[in-house]
Amino acid sequence: ALMKVRRPLKPGVDLYTYRAYPVSVTDGDTIWMVIDLGFGIIKEHLRLRGIDAPEITTREGIRAKRFVERELKKASQIIITSTKSDKYDRYLVDLFYVVDGKERFLNNRLLETGHAVRSQY
Repeated sequence: ALMKVRRPLKPGVDLYTYRAYPVSVTDGDTIWMVIDLGFGIIKEHLRLRGIDAPEITTREGIRAKRFVERELKKASQIIITSTKSDKYDRYLVDLFYVVDGKERFLNNRLLETGHAVRSQY
């Protein structure tokens, strides 16, 4: 069963939902993932929507990256939703994951734990 998105979308915006598997974490808001399209798989560089983590060259940026790596390592299932790409051609995604049977929303977890701030992306 796919997880439900708990936020309203703008009328006319297509929402795409896929099962995904992490390959590597670039930084606190960018992840390489293998995405199951249902008819094949692709590898994409994804940007977490609506947040901005510190640059990886800073101590805070390293902490944010490690937080994402730890969270995704615990996940039994990962679902992403995407609507469009950013100026660097990375898809902007909301990343939902399940740990011990409980759904979590990575974008919000980064905000709640102080590893990211809100952004326009």
